[in-house]
Formats: sequence, structure tokens, C-alpha cells
Amino acid sequence: MSICWYCHWGWSKPVAELYKKHANAFNGDFIPLHFGPAHIVWEDENFDTESIQWCLDNFDLYKGDYSENELAIVRQSLEEMLKLPEEIRCVEPDDYDHENPDKYPPKVEMEKIR
Repeated sequence: MSICWYCHWGWSKPVAELYKKHANAFNGDFIPLHFGPAHIVWEDENFDTESIQWCLDNFDLYKGDYSENELAIVRQSLEEMLKLPEEIRCVEPDDYDHENPDKYPPKVEMEKIR
């Protein structure tokens, strides 16, 4: 059984702050962030540049039933994520064994979001 490192430790503080900023734009409703065009990033916790860029490149394919305003906020969240250096976004240790997150403590300040 695999244990998600981010689920155990949380997200790096800058990523968590960015997420909260955009979730607050929805009055705390995270659904458009997690189940719309940015689901690969926010729901699946893929913070690498390639995943973020894929979401932006394929944004129109996953619009769902969201308003233009909601989609604008979601797009902005992805664009702002790209501005953060990848080493700040992707902090899961390269050698993480996917079973014992407590043996791989973070090297940066983290914040639990979920």
C-alpha cells in the first residue's frame, strides 16, 4: 500500500498559501480547483512544471460546468503556481519509499491543507 507523502506532511508553505488564496476566492469551496481543469495539480498533488503546463495547455477540454469567473480563478491559480520555483513546489524527497513518510521529514515549512 502506498502512502502519499503530501497527504502525510502537507504542502510547502508557499504552495499552501497560493491554494488558500484561490480557494478563498470561492469562499472556501475547493470544488472548482479540485475537479475542474486543474484537477491534476490540486486534487492529485502533481506540482511539477510539466503537470501544471499540461493543465494550462488542455484547460478548455476540462471546463465542466464552471462559470467564466470560476475558470478565470482556476487558470490564475495554475499560472501563479508556475511562477513558484519547482524546488519550492515539489518537495517530496526523491528517495521516498511510498510507505514510511515519517522517516522522510520535510526540509521546508509545510502546511496541512486537507
